Amino acid sequence: MANPADHWTREPAGLGEPAEYRRCHGSLEAIADSERRALRSIGAPAREVAAWTGVLLAELLAVPGVRIFQGVQASAGESPRIPHAVSAGRRLILVESVAWPAGRYVTMGDGRVHCDGVYIGQSARPLAAAVRHWREALPAGHRVSAVVVVHLAGEGGLALPPAAGRDLAWARATEAVCCIRAELPRRRQAVSMRAVAALVAATAGEEDR
Repeated sequence: MANPADHWTREPAGLGEPAEYRRCHGSLEAIADSERRALRSIGAPAREVAAWTGVLLAELLAVPGVRIFQGVQASAGESPRIPHAVSAGRRLILVESVAWPAGRYVTMGDGRVHCDGVYIGQSARPLAAAVRHWREALPAGHRVSAVVVVHLAGEGGLALPPAAGRDLAWARATEAVCCIRAELPRRRQAVSMRAVAALVAATAGEEDR
């Protein structure tokens, strides 16, 4: 059976073109299981779960102006990379991926995640911090938010936390593309060269291209 990650990471025609003309960047090779990841999958490798999301996000390339980056540095320093970022015009959406078992998930005021009333040792706070980092890194007029794509591990119902304002939303894998697409500009915007340059510089594997 073909590996979904192999399908996704294959560059489109024009690999040698300047970065501003390419629509897919980076690699998931830097996505690894680690206790340093504030949001972690349960029962599945982080890179594999990220690849599942990558296959879904490929549908967004049908939208003119959309660019997708893999392995994006969350912020300054050595924090674990975010699997994906979707960029269109002056809009940037950071996309984290997890696989969680059935249950009712909620987040506390400090970002800690609970399932059926029990703290699971994970937090959305670093992802919210990454949103703030990218808002500061990009010029005024850019909008930045994050989406956590949750794949159901096993069977049963999955209730996700409500959105945390405009900073962070949660989406079941089956609804992720529609959720992200609804947040993209309704009209095509000119490419933000500053955003593309910053994202390329922060994307895993781009130094080898």
